Amino acid sequence: MHHVNKRVFWLVVAAILILPLLFDSIVVVPVTIQILISVILALSYNMVLGQTGLLSFVHAIYFGFGGFAAVHAIRFASDGDLPVPVPFIPLFGAAMGLIMAATLASFTARRTGMAFAMITLCLVELVIASGSILGRFYGGSVDRTLPPSFFGQNFVSDLSVYYVAVAWTVASVIAMAWYARSPLGRMANAVRDNADRVEFVSFNPRVIRFASLSASGIFAGIAGSLFALTYEFVGGETISFATSGNIIIMTFIGGIGHFSGPVIGAILVTLLQTLLGNYTQIWGLYLGFLFMSTVLFMPHGIAGLINRHLRFVQPGEWAKLFSPYLQLVISTVWAGIGFVGLLEMISYMNEAAVDEPILFLAGLQLDTSAVLPWSILAVISLTGSWFLRRSLKQAQLAFKAVSSSEEV
Repeated sequence: MHHVNKRVFWLVVAAILILPLLFDSIVVVPVTIQILISVILALSYNMVLGQTGLLSFVHAIYFGFGGFAAVHAIRFASDGDLPVPVPFIPLFGAAMGLIMAATLASFTARRTGMAFAMITLCLVELVIASGSILGRFYGGSVDRTLPPSFFGQNFVSDLSVYYVAVAWTVASVIAMAWYARSPLGRMANAVRDNADRVEFVSFNPRVIRFASLSASGIFAGIAGSLFALTYEFVGGETISFATSGNIIIMTFIGGIGHFSGPVIGAILVTLLQTLLGNYTQIWGLYLGFLFMSTVLFMPHGIAGLINRHLRFVQPGEWAKLFSPYLQLVISTVWAGIGFVGLLEMISYMNEAAVDEPILFLAGLQLDTSAVLPWSILAVISLTGSWFLRRSLKQAQLAFKAVSSSEEV
């Protein structure tokens, strides 16, 4: 586990605190809150997959039920039955996340590998199906301004919730970093690597897996609570397979097993969803390509790729990587232009009316009924793919040439 440098961490926290003062808060605040929620969620999932080695699909349940608990806590606080201000509402989400995680882990922790993954997959389906009989508990809408005020603050604006999210994110990241360094966190790594050896030295792997799963549920519940506070609504879709898949994608792209990996993945995926969603209807397809490329070419994620370069590239050898890496970037962009153009034209043809064949893309007008745009984009895609394959091989050879003999 590679830990976040403390100085860098607090510089990032300071930057986040002043971010709304430097940029348009109407745009920055909602996006940053979503990033913070995703960071907590991805880091908590890394406790399960990265540290303990368990591929789980139930993390969305902890997230969703944490949000449900926050919704009901806000309702009780609004009615005067619960004298708890908004900043402390995530405590109820954390408690619900712990309850759900501990309950499910009481029997799922007995299994590992594919059996564990299949059990969690079935549990998600069971919880989703139970919505038909537990509909009233499955969230709903609330008004976060009705609970008791906190030092005169009623949390009318998103900016006030922003600083609540920052505080809980900082606390959660510090707690999860501490857990990763704790004896229990290190034992979770040992169980991931060799459970039989852990059992041989008189430790129970099932208990360690149970503890990791339960701890991860706490932070996933906090993330769900922050979601409820931000959007003032939590629905049954929060415990869907799509939510579970999104959590896995964020963690994999960033890099499982690296503490900074899920943070990178959460930021990247959230920005892609937010920004691309404003310009294209098929942003999910691009995210899928990114995920597939990560699994194929960066199995340890972005953080793993960065870590390999920092560990194994000899001092003074970085200049030798500039040319092959620049060619790789250019060929990737060139191939991407072609494929994106083709995909957008196909998508436009599927949705647009027959008498509106013109697609406006990046300032260009592409006539989807003409042969020329299709031909040009096809040539760009094919030539870009050829150069990409060639430049990728050259970049790999260049890295091997400058890396130390310890590189594996």
